[in-house]
Order: sequence, then C-alpha cells, then structure tokens
Amino acid sequence: MADSGHSTATLRLTVGTLRIAHPITVPNALVPAVEIVPVLQGLVNAVVEAAEAGQAISCRKGCGACCRQLVPVSRTEGERLLQLVEAMPAERRAALTTRFAAAEAAIDRAGLKERGERSDRELSVTYFALAIPCPFLEEESCSIHPERPLVCREYLVTSSAELCAGATQEGVTPVAVPKVSMAARGLQDESDDWFPLALLMDWSRRRPRNARRRPGPEWVQRFLKRLGASK
Repeated sequence: MADSGHSTATLRLTVGTLRIAHPITVPNALVPAVEIVPVLQGLVNAVVEAAEAGQAISCRKGCGACCRQLVPVSRTEGERLLQLVEAMPAERRAALTTRFAAAEAAIDRAGLKERGERSDRELSVTYFALAIPCPFLEEESCSIHPERPLVCREYLVTSSAELCAGATQEGVTPVAVPKVSMAARGLQDESDDWFPLALLMDWSRRRPRNARRRPGPEWVQRFLKRLGASK
C-alpha cells in the first residue's frame, strides 16, 4: 500500500527456523540509508521476539556486563548514532565525548584500533578482556536503549546474569537469535564493513561523506537481498 509519500507493506520472511510477518512503512522519496534504520530496528526486534518466545530471559536493566563487549556497527548505524549524539543537549554531548575519548585511548594502548590479521573472534575476546564500558553505558544500563545497535538487540541470555561478566563467558547460554544485523554491513557500499561502537567518534573523523540516496523501498530490498545472501 502506498500514499503520496510512503509505502507500507508486510514483510513475510523465513529467518533460520523462524517465520516472521512484520509490517513496515518507508518513504518513497530518495533518502540516505540512515533514514531506514528505524525499519531495520523494528525488523530485528520482530526476529528477536520470535526467537525468545517461551524462554526465561535473564537480561535486566542494571546488568551491564555485555556492554563491555566489542559491539560491531555498520556505517549506516554509525550515521544514525552520530545524529543521535548531535541532537543531545551540550552537557550530555560533552560527557559522551569524554567517555568516547577514554575508550579510544584504551583501545589504542591495547593495539586494537586496527584489526590487523586477527579474526573477529580473537578481536572480540581480546577486547572484552579490557573491560571497556560502552560510552553509552550509564549506571550499568544502556542510556540509548530504544536506539541501541542492531547487534545489541540480538544478544540475550537465559543463564544467570552474573555469568556474563566472566572472562571466558563459561556457562553463559545465549538465545539462538539469527544475526539479521549482519545484513546492514555493506548496505551502502560493498566495501563498507563494520567498526567497534566505542570508536564511533574516531570513525566520524574519517567516515565517508558521499551518502547515496535511494527510494526507501529500494534500501529495504537491498537489505533483504543481503540478508538472503548471508543465510
């Protein structure tokens, strides 16, 4: 269904063993990819809700161990997060800038600003050992929870929350959620991969400025095509 400015449809997807029916509304106009991030957030939420159905989730406000993991974000998500920060009051923005600078310095000291030859797994384990809190973490809770990255939405556990702080994650039982978030990588450009959320401000200083515009439905189709290719 379409009106003069938007198109509405119900996406019917099979993701892993899950069958998802999720309504979306996107602008028909030419827009940068960042404008469809809310649609991607809603889709990931729908997949997560289906995956966790009937399970007792341990994650609660105030248990922020997972907020010290390496959080990979795509260019498109990075642009959304920068918009969010730029819209904050000056005092809060300044506090965040300080936290991001501290995180970047710790990552640099550990020699992790460049991925080098490390696998994603090796990089994640080494990063977690540094115990660097996400700059958006406040009082052990996500201060941007409605706008949190896609991959953060996909990480839920059924085991005791205390186990999540363990260096080896021994005993942690994650919910088997299909990694829909990975389809956001390369959405704008095939060479676009991901960067750690804690390096958002570092990335902002060197990020591409050539944001291509496409109709909203076309961005969604590109995302779904990438999702299908990742299965």
